[in-house]
Order: sequence, then structure tokens, then C-alpha cells
Amino acid sequence: MANSSDNGVREAVGVFDNADTLQAAADELMSSGFDRACLSLVAGHKTVEEKLGGMYSKVKDIEDDPSVPRKAYVSIESIGDAEGAITGALIYIPAI
Repeated sequence: MANSSDNGVREAVGVFDNADTLQAAADELMSSGFDRACLSLVAGHKTVEEKLGGMYSKVKDIEDDPSVPRKAYVSIESIGDAEGAITGALIYIPAI
């Protein structure tokens, strides 16, 4: 479902049954030019109920509220890139 609000923000929502399809969709979006900071995740109802019980707001109540915080999606590859850069810097600096 796409949403275009008055402030010009566009949003697309997808439902994924497993981590592999979520990862594939995120990879496709990023390879199509989307910044990973623009991707966010929301847990399923069953998972939220199991982890938080009734201590949460329903998405329907907050979905269009711009004050609701968002979490940037970070792929496994990005974590590996950062680890590689740190390792490379630690090797490169003493070599200089």
C-alpha cells in the first residue's frame, strides 16, 4: 500500500514471512537507489504480543503520525563492510 501525504513523503509497506524474503526485498530496494536509512521494520502482531503483551500502540493508531520514531534498516552486508573497514584501518595505520 502506498501513501502520499501532504508533506510529500511517500511510503510503501510490505509483509514478509521470513528473513530471507525481507533481505531480498531490502537488497532490491537499495540496488534501485533507496537509501538504507529510509527503510524501517515493524514486527508482526503475534511477535509483539509474545514479546510485549499489551504494552504497545497499534500501528493503525500511529501509522501516519510523523512524530513516531523510525529505525533505519542495517543489512548484514553493511555490518560486514564496517568490520572490514575497521580491520583494514588497523592494518594500514601501523604499516604507514
